[in-house]
Amino acid sequence: MNRICLQKKNITRKDVAEKAGVSVSVVSRVLNNSGYVDKEKKKKIIKIAEQLGYIPNPIAMALQTRRTYQIIFFCNDLTGAYYNQMYHGMAKTAKERGYHLLLQKDYDFESVKKILADGIIFPTENVAQDYAETVGKNYRLPTVTISFDPSAIFAKPMPSVVIENQKIINASIDYLIQKGHKKIGMLLPFDYGYANSRYKAWKERMKMESIFLGGGVETNYEHYIINCGKPEEENKKKDYRYLGPYQSESEGFVYYDLFKVGYEAANLYKSSKYKATALICFNDDLAQGFIAGLQEIGLRVPEDISVMGIDGIFTRNHFKPKLTTMSIYPERQGAKCVEVLIDMLEGKKYKYMNYSPYGILEGETVKDLK
Repeated sequence: MNRICLQKKNITRKDVAEKAGVSVSVVSRVLNNSGYVDKEKKKKIIKIAEQLGYIPNPIAMALQTRRTYQIIFFCNDLTGAYYNQMYHGMAKTAKERGYHLLLQKDYDFESVKKILADGIIFPTENVAQDYAETVGKNYRLPTVTISFDPSAIFAKPMPSVVIENQKIINASIDYLIQKGHKKIGMLLPFDYGYANSRYKAWKERMKMESIFLGGGVETNYEHYIINCGKPEEENKKKDYRYLGPYQSESEGFVYYDLFKVGYEAANLYKSSKYKATALICFNDDLAQGFIAGLQEIGLRVPEDISVMGIDGIFTRNHFKPKLTTMSIYPERQGAKCVEVLIDMLEGKKYKYMNYSPYGILEGETVKDLK
């Protein structure tokens, strides 16, 4: 039996030239970005090449169309589940819309001049502002950032996906009060940056509770703060690159380790004179480490103390007891950043302020005192 194999013809520059009614040399000048060709003729040749399925040199095509379909995400550390999930949300959405996500691990902003990309996403407003005040002044790629501070002002207006820390903390406190808790504290890895914004929101709300509810809420609410920050960090507060005592190492791999900080904080709680009945932790990693540390020293969660996180990362499914947390949906944050950026690139309508959703994910770490 004879078998006939049908193969798709490879499209050549000659095919493009014949279809466009020009010489092969003209097509080559257009696709290689070398030599002069009338602007309208360029557009026509590029369109025909795309229609025929011609596969040109991607760099040459990017130079011609001024579109690379690549996006840069600056993020110094993906070892934590929060930014890992955010990254996956970005990558998935970028792929769905025909783009490719590039991870730039170090905050070397000069590198954007060497990378073919259409736009940039930043993990915090501090990183975004640093870029805007340096390379971004003259290198005008469209940018979007995650923001933990709704009041952040940039050197140049920049769309943001905003995490509203005040609403997140208020909703967390509401939940704990509904469960009968009055001595509500906070566990912080440090008291600057976006940890400070959560601390300030907690402090403002607990102050109001002590005033309006009188004896219903502990007046000296600040007794219930556990701050794991170190005095030597004082001069480093404005440097988002500084990891200080929060670094761990495994076979030469250095990573950001708030689980360890939370684990060590268990002893701070045990030795503290004033003990909260419930602690809101800065994030889920800190909360999981804190619970593990409490278990190690013989304290039970939630029987001896209730613990609540903020983030809603997937790792809570692998710990016992299962963490109760205020989810801020990191995958959705990442997806929204990509959606806004691509809408900018494609000339579609977009908002400058995009608010991230949040909601309670109930687990087993908060005791109902009622």
